[in-house]
Amino acid sequence: MAAPLWIGSRCAPVFNTFVSSSRHSPACLDLCNRRFFSKKNRPKALIAPVGPLKANVQYPEPVQEGEIKYQEEYPWHEKTSPISQELYYSEEPPPSQGVDIGLPVQRFLGSKKFRQLKRKVNNENRANAELERAARLRTLKVPLEEIKKEWEASFGHEQLKDVATHYNIWKDLFEGAHFHPVVVTNVYFDSDDDHVVPVYRGNVVTPTEASRPPVVEYESDEDTLWTLILTNPDGHLRDNQAEYLHWFVGNIPGSDISKGDTVCEYFPPFPPQGTGYHRFVFILFKQEGPLDYSTEKRPSPCHSLRSRTFRMFEFYRDRQDQLTPAGLNFFQSQWDQSVRETFRNVLKMPEPIFEYDFPKPFIAPQLMIPHRKAIQYLDKYLPKEPILKKF
Repeated sequence: MAAPLWIGSRCAPVFNTFVSSSRHSPACLDLCNRRFFSKKNRPKALIAPVGPLKANVQYPEPVQEGEIKYQEEYPWHEKTSPISQELYYSEEPPPSQGVDIGLPVQRFLGSKKFRQLKRKVNNENRANAELERAARLRTLKVPLEEIKKEWEASFGHEQLKDVATHYNIWKDLFEGAHFHPVVVTNVYFDSDDDHVVPVYRGNVVTPTEASRPPVVEYESDEDTLWTLILTNPDGHLRDNQAEYLHWFVGNIPGSDISKGDTVCEYFPPFPPQGTGYHRFVFILFKQEGPLDYSTEKRPSPCHSLRSRTFRMFEFYRDRQDQLTPAGLNFFQSQWDQSVRETFRNVLKMPEPIFEYDFPKPFIAPQLMIPHRKAIQYLDKYLPKEPILKKF
């Protein structure tokens, strides 16, 4: 016969037992100050008289004084150690964070005027019978080139700045400073005589496709001077704060790059195996006048990674009065078979191969009574090495 169930009362911690509602003595009532419940108001929780059990709850550790102060200041943040909180919240942003270092931007219509203009254009299109008939018969041709030019001249630079923010280009190259790429910079690689590989601001281009120097196009006046730099902020093998310089052309008259001064020859991408995608960023600077890049001059050909070490922020900081960033474009690339040939035959060094060090999986403390757990729950708590009994 199963053990009877009793209504639990506050007598249990006093007498170390469970007492039914009909067995209370006057002493018991004085000690526990129990109120008699009617049948209607009697509690519904029933407890079996099996003795006190250890609660299946992980009790928190004592809270330190620093953690109490932290929880009062940041009650919405997860509980961590006071040292990590102090280091995390004491980190100050760099002085260049949020500074606009680019060319002045032309301000367009506000949101209200833009909605009015959009409503006016939509009404005119609906009133055009020929346009409505072409759309209904699916013979309407949309001028994509005109739309692209209008986008580039109006809102393109703002959206490109947001894309660069998403890819952390401002943070890694200019320590948080940004600019609006008002000068549209089109880049593509010649794949063969009939095909090209364009750079669409973040698309993937393999090292094989980028083995030859790209074609860079932009619109400018003939009497202006420009500087073009291609850098990789993700590929340095020894210094995480440095970059590898892949291309540097200065004092470009107008948009003819072939007439500029080649400070560093083009070098194809070589992302090592196991390091994932690398960003390759084109930055176009507008010069105030002719500049002397003799200190930045690299030997030709330059097959030394130490010579190609570069820091964009320091380069611009030293010449911020003579240079203004105006154009931006970038692509991503990862390892392929051509990278191995680049390391062995061009750089004359063994190819580095990286492997990701996965963190150990988290295993929660074992529960004494794992309620509603599968039988495999105990497998992760078994010893890894077999236990041999000695007889």
